[in-house]
Amino acid sequence: MIKRKNFIILILALSSMAFATKYEAEAATLSGGAKNVNASGVSGTGYADLQEGNISFNGVTAESAGKYQVTIHYKAGDFKANYLKVNGATAGTIDFNATTSWADVTTVATLKAGTNTISIEKYWGWISVDYIEVEPYHSSPFKISATPVTPNATESAVKLYSFLRENFGKKTISGMMTGDMSGYTMGADFKTHDDVKYTYTRTGKYPALVGLDFLFASGPKANESWNKEYTDKAISIAKGLWKAGGIPAFTWHWKDPLDKKDAFYIQSAANGGEYTDFDFSTGFKPGTTEWNTESAAYKGIVADIDHIADYFLELQKEGVAGIFRPLHEAGGKWFWWSINSGEQFAALYRLVYDRMVKVKGVKNMIWVYNPEGSTVNSWDPGSEYYDILSIDIYNSANDHSSNASAFDKFKGASKSTKIIALSENGPIPDVNNMHTDEAVWSWWMPWYSTWSGTWPGQTKDGVWKSNMNDERIITLEDMPGWDKYIAITKPDTSTTSIATMPRMAGTATTVGIFDMNGHYLGITTQGLPQGHYVIRKKIQGHIVNTVYLKK
Repeated sequence: MIKRKNFIILILALSSMAFATKYEAEAATLSGGAKNVNASGVSGTGYADLQEGNISFNGVTAESAGKYQVTIHYKAGDFKANYLKVNGATAGTIDFNATTSWADVTTVATLKAGTNTISIEKYWGWISVDYIEVEPYHSSPFKISATPVTPNATESAVKLYSFLRENFGKKTISGMMTGDMSGYTMGADFKTHDDVKYTYTRTGKYPALVGLDFLFASGPKANESWNKEYTDKAISIAKGLWKAGGIPAFTWHWKDPLDKKDAFYIQSAANGGEYTDFDFSTGFKPGTTEWNTESAAYKGIVADIDHIADYFLELQKEGVAGIFRPLHEAGGKWFWWSINSGEQFAALYRLVYDRMVKVKGVKNMIWVYNPEGSTVNSWDPGSEYYDILSIDIYNSANDHSSNASAFDKFKGASKSTKIIALSENGPIPDVNNMHTDEAVWSWWMPWYSTWSGTWPGQTKDGVWKSNMNDERIITLEDMPGWDKYIAITKPDTSTTSIATMPRMAGTATTVGIFDMNGHYLGITTQGLPQGHYVIRKKIQGHIVNTVYLKK
């Protein structure tokens, strides 16, 4: 028995081994001014200096269609980001950290069976590439907490979080951001808002999630009647949306907390318009990230936080929950909250959370940490401060790729413990691409069409309609109604392996069907949408887990 057991272990070990295939840069196709450089001390005979150009690795072979890990061996004098394309389609952007010696960056790409082309194309350019290595990708299940990070969250917030968690990995929630409120009448049906109507006009369906902004709720003009009316209309929409079974999602373009400038952009991003030079680090005790509660910066920050918290408390009294994405696009050098270090940003994020939740008593929000790809780890405020990890990606018009490289990067950064969302986008990622690439975002949300916004128009009519009518996309019409929805608050008691075990003789009895998060779905795949599932069977007293792809 011992010998047989050891043999089985050896077979499993051998079957899981994967060998990377190397593709040298000097054998690749260069364009746009990229050039080969002969050199020693590298793999092969040299490397490619991309400068403003591109590199394409042709003839990348894949034994079967699916996800593969791609490792790029590179150098970059400064931080750069460039596009990764597979067979001509954008797979996402790759961040190349500054390094004076050769280093590796790893991403994930979906390849077809046979030969493929993997390209690195200029976004910022100016990197050198020695080679890439391609090997099979081994996925891992998500292990997401059954409860939100907010202690003693309201019943509505628990329901909302449970709904997000239950559907994550299987279905994607449709969203739309709102902009101009001038065409919306206070207290009217939220469906009459121009941005919400836009979605219905294009698709015949309403979005399940609607984005709202505290854009005019703070700053030196916050008390002016037009500004107050804008925010009041947003709160009105949130109440009506929740009552209809939808999800309000709040963003805060936070203007100068000292009220000196009616702006949130820093000078380099203001395009000649008004900007703020507010430096929130002046609120810290010198040389620390401990807040100086007597400083003007701290007092201004806290006053604004309390003001926004009061709006959430108004919703809380009426049983409304929502999603809150504070200090968005962390690490991007265009907002005042991103001008300092990641450590200082994290302290500011924690202040927003602690002040709202622990001091003001806001218990109805699901919290989002929304960094740039390059800052996802270094700016993290701590996993106990947010429920969802999200990114904003604006592809070119009619580019409906899944953005799988960003999804997998964020999955890895969170150690598969957070729900992952596409919190802003231009064209929507096509549902077929998301499921093929195993990059199923919790929700997507195109930016508004009002105020001359062009983003919803960057999605093709056919893609809009096919996605909003797909069972794997949740529209408002698909929402169960919050009065009917029952939250699942117990954690999963079992772990699910996604490795296929060796075949065993004997009658197999299906124990259950699970999603890739380990959630029990029943004993049959009938009625389930397309995607990957784990089938758990019992054979000769042993539990066997196999991955099943429903097409």
